[in-house]
Amino acid sequence: MFKSKDFIFMDVVSVEGKKIGFIRDLLIDFNKGKVIGFVISPYKFFHKNLSVLKEDIVYFNKHMVVKKVEKNKYLCLHSFINMDVIDKSRNVFGMVEDITFTYDSFDIKGVIVSSGFITNLLRGKRIMLINELILGEENLLYISSCNEYSFKSMAHNFFVEGKANEKN
Repeated sequence: MFKSKDFIFMDVVSVEGKKIGFIRDLLIDFNKGKVIGFVISPYKFFHKNLSVLKEDIVYFNKHMVVKKVEKNKYLCLHSFINMDVIDKSRNVFGMVEDITFTYDSFDIKGVIVSSGFITNLLRGKRIMLINELILGEENLLYISSCNEYSFKSMAHNFFVEGKANEKN
């Protein structure tokens, strides 16, 4: 699984080897639950941001090689980062911090929700499934399909007694 942080500031190069810029943001289709591309910030001053769609990406690792870029506008990840996630009763779960998506198809699997530094350390960050969220203008609405399961990202336990989990 990828996070947006795996791509931010990655250099983007054309197939011809020309440096285009660096990745500044992700392009999202929230209704389909997919990352459809990336926003590229050019290295040249006074040039507008560019977009590269997933199907125009040839390769990526430390750098991204692309066939073509365009100037279209799409929904960006940062347009809903830091939005509150609420339920029908207006209870606030926290703020959107990041997303996780698959390696091959770039399907968004979860939205990472932070509820504050201390709470994150004690209880972990919540990971909400994309199909349980509705994007609004000011908030994300959480509609739980089942209350049996709750996903969390927990902090690692650095203070293990007797180092019982270490390999010799």
